[in-house]
Amino acid sequence: MVDRPETPFRMTPVVFHVLLALADGDSHAYQIMKDVPERTGGAIEIGPGSLHYTLGKLLDAELVEESDHRPRPDEDDPRRKYYRLTTRGREVLSAEAALLADIVDFAFEKGLIPERGSS
Repeated sequence: MVDRPETPFRMTPVVFHVLLALADGDSHAYQIMKDVPERTGGAIEIGPGSLHYTLGKLLDAELVEESDHRPRPDEDDPRRKYYRLTTRGREVLSAEAALLADIVDFAFEKGLIPERGSS
């Protein structure tokens, strides 16, 4: 099993998916709210209150930080805050993803899920 870095809170699916949404680069809250249900086929949706609470926890834990990145002015809303993973945030996300991969491997070995690519 993978060692999990210490965090001051539980790694919930919402926290994991917010971090995962930032793995490809800087993003703003509304884009994260759209990204998560798209990636999960609607299985996980994050409302604005929950997202801003989660982002606050992640900022306090220094897993994410505000970004100065801005798109072109004609594509931007100056009220938006952009966020990005910190190095520690990427380490925590990687460790959690590795742990989940181990869990999926165990479930596969027990015949609970089909092999990827098979129906």
